Amino acid sequence: MATELEGTNRLNQIIGPYYCQAALRLCIEARALYASGDEKKAAEICSFVATLCSENDFKTCIDESAMCAQASKHYLKGQGPEEFKKGNEICMEARKLCPQNHMVAGA
Repeated sequence: MATELEGTNRLNQIIGPYYCQAALRLCIEARALYASGDEKKAAEICSFVATLCSENDFKTCIDESAMCAQASKHYLKGQGPEEFKKGNEICMEARKLCPQNHMVAGA
């Protein structure tokens, strides 16, 4: 049992940075899609980014993941500028949490 857990932790240490790199690149792409008005596609990407961030064992990444998923839901509602604004606020907070994001402004 302990060996299996150690193997899982080691695997997460190896794969974790790749999840982060993919999540950061996809986040930038989603921000560009939001800016161009394609909120639905961007929200789908945000939902996927949330799954990548949740794969890391860090509490910060798990919290960020939940916020990305929440922002995505606001974007998908598409019920006017208030929902979009709320999604943007949550997204900005999530990007501030990301330990690998050195450019909070995104795209």
